[in-house]
Amino acid sequence: MALHMLPEDMQKTNEHRFSRKFIDRYIQTEIAQNEGMQAKKSRALDLLEEWLNGTYYQSKEDRLNQIRGMDLEFIVDTILVQAAYCQVPEPFTSLTGKIAPRLGFDDRADAIKTTAEMVAVICEADLYDITRESSESELLVQSKIPLSEQLIEYVSNSRYLPPMVCPPTELTHNKQSAYLTHNDTLILGKGNHHDGDIALDVINKQNSIPLCLNKEFLCQVEEHPTFDTSDRDKHDQWMRYKAQGYELYTLMVKQGNRFYLTNKVDKRGRLYTQGYHITTQGTAFKKASVDFAEQETVEGVPS
Repeated sequence: MALHMLPEDMQKTNEHRFSRKFIDRYIQTEIAQNEGMQAKKSRALDLLEEWLNGTYYQSKEDRLNQIRGMDLEFIVDTILVQAAYCQVPEPFTSLTGKIAPRLGFDDRADAIKTTAEMVAVICEADLYDITRESSESELLVQSKIPLSEQLIEYVSNSRYLPPMVCPPTELTHNKQSAYLTHNDTLILGKGNHHDGDIALDVINKQNSIPLCLNKEFLCQVEEHPTFDTSDRDKHDQWMRYKAQGYELYTLMVKQGNRFYLTNKVDKRGRLYTQGYHITTQGTAFKKASVDFAEQETVEGVPS
């Protein structure tokens, strides 16, 4: 069915289906339309304000002073949207790690510590639960925010965007994306964006190379972790990652098995492929699973 769609239409569908940029807005809309959630959100704002008005030791005061000048509703909205993704229990550290970069702290450690405290404070508003299976287990967060069935499906599908299934947009400036529905900086690293010269011609050339999955390899070779999975949490995390990978392999094949990986540069100009489950700069398995879509026989190679 998907092959009867134009590649551009399939690409837009993938972006709306998988990108958190869209799903975040869907979640915000449903929370705003739910009177019960608005009452709990108001309670969360009160709890956060009360906590910030307290008196603490100096280093904590220094951290909280960065929050006291911010829009508290923006902070609460950010926490609630990210917590809504925890439809199944998710590690507390994972949730705070996703929220912290959005606060604009200069020090990442301070951002994570302060975020963890705010998530714990707002928990009293009954928007999510923080639990642990035993005293030795890690903390887990599970959402209590009601979402529509369709949005729950979107949430479960949300992930790092798969490769593009249509030719990427040609890049002409640094604040642009090869994707069809959103823009982003082409320079990796927080605070590194600038409007100076970068090798846009090289990025465009690399983006325009059509690739495909090596179906024979993927059917015959199983992907294995490159780290110790004896810990239960790490094992479960690996199995989720592996399952998502095979779901995306299947999707790419169904959509024609011809795709494009986008690229960005770091502040030194080094090029990095923007792929997660499908990439040419990952493990040996990931590299072996990707081929050129337009293949040629190499001649004249010395034996």
